[in-house]
Amino acid sequence: MEANKKDKRARRRRFRNMFSLILLIGVFLLWGFYALLESDLFNLKYVELYGNSIASYEEVLEASRLILHRNLFKYDLNMVEEQVLQHPYIKEVTASRKLPNKLLINVQEREEYAIISYMGSYVYIDHELVALKIADSYIAQELPLITGVELQSLKTGEVLRAINQEILQNTIQLLAAAAVSDMIDVVAEIDTSEEGNIKLLTIDGIEVHLGKAEDPVYSMLVLKEVLVKLYTSNRRNVIIDLRYEGTSTVRDRD
Repeated sequence: MEANKKDKRARRRRFRNMFSLILLIGVFLLWGFYALLESDLFNLKYVELYGNSIASYEEVLEASRLILHRNLFKYDLNMVEEQVLQHPYIKEVTASRKLPNKLLINVQEREEYAIISYMGSYVYIDHELVALKIADSYIAQELPLITGVELQSLKTGEVLRAINQEILQNTIQLLAAAAVSDMIDVVAEIDTSEEGNIKLLTIDGIEVHLGKAEDPVYSMLVLKEVLVKLYTSNRRNVIIDLRYEGTSTVRDRD
């Protein structure tokens, strides 16, 4: 009986000693792992950017607020993504770590869709009406120009707000219909200044009256047919009237 008690006490001592040893090893391993993570090995040395064609590497890096030679694990990737999204041309972004010292940024950019002439400046927008940049000039026929729009708010990276938002939306739908109809390269300008009548100007100067353009796809298909006939007969200096559904008229300029 006494021998059994001694064996039990001995086993308990061995167990405590083994547990203490394992605990000590665990503490050293955790400390070593922590020291490794905090070492220069995991300092950020490289930022790789993918998916950009308009926003430059320097612009995205500045927007990200990343600082080289700072520990890679001290960055909140969600915060990095939110900061990169502040760049007007960035629509989507994913940030990830690549050990030991790289951070990868994958972006999807917004595409320039049209230009709005406003108060002497030119506002580049995408198809969602997000203002991408504001310029003092633009290259003619670079993108369709939208005139006659009165804006309520204008800030790059945000959706434009117009006094008559419906007309602006109709104009964007008209451009979308032109793209679907393979007519987008024909459109030079869309003038929304006249109430109830959107005017389109082709790249060769033909003026087209579209009314409210409530059915933009139909309007573009009819315009395409009319233009084919005009080009065949070599007529350019004309005005096309498509304001009334089912009819189209062409008259020479005065």
